[in-house]
Amino acid sequence: MNRTKLNIVSFAAAVAAGLFAVGCGSSDKGGTSAAGNAADSARTVAAAAGIDYNGKIVYVQIDSIMRGYGMAIDLQAAFASKSEKAQNELNAKGRSLEREMRDYQEKAQKGLITRFQAQDIESGLQKKQQSVLEYRDRMMQELGEEEAVMMNKISDAIMQYVKKYNAEKKYSMIISTQGANTVLIADPALNITDDLLKGLNDEYRAMADSTKAKK
Repeated sequence: MNRTKLNIVSFAAAVAAGLFAVGCGSSDKGGTSAAGNAADSARTVAAAAGIDYNGKIVYVQIDSIMRGYGMAIDLQAAFASKSEKAQNELNAKGRSLEREMRDYQEKAQKGLITRFQAQDIESGLQKKQQSVLEYRDRMMQELGEEEAVMMNKISDAIMQYVKKYNAEKKYSMIISTQGANTVLIADPALNITDDLLKGLNDEYRAMADSTKAKK
């Protein structure tokens, strides 16, 4: 039997979808029109979010947030541990079934079992094989759902903090970017990633300390 491995989707920084993401349209020949369109777009998005547009736009590198945010790191580690445990259990079940199948084939080839015994053994092996496949499918579904919940927790925590953060900063727009080259050119002062990451981790550590103190 070919052992089927769990295909666990690695945890990516898809949480970027939880933050404001602004796509500027293609620029026209003059460039001025494109800049005007981008500004109009920014005003429209800000208005839809109930924010007074003041022209202050900053950006966050979401992949850096995901790599450095304590909550994301801890939840990913716990998820990876559970995923590995499920993989090991599935492998163990697969190896056990393979051993039983080899043992059955050996006995059948040597004529050590009757035809009726062979039928009973084959029936039992088929049931065990089905049980292994059902276990694999169940674990994949459970892990997939847990991963989605984990993503939602991280995304919600980031969004809740961003709202508090911007209540003080009052930016018209915070753009999320992913990768080093998504912002073609910008004043480095507009990159608030480090500041946001520090605040997120301070809040997460305080929450973790508070939880420990209650135990």
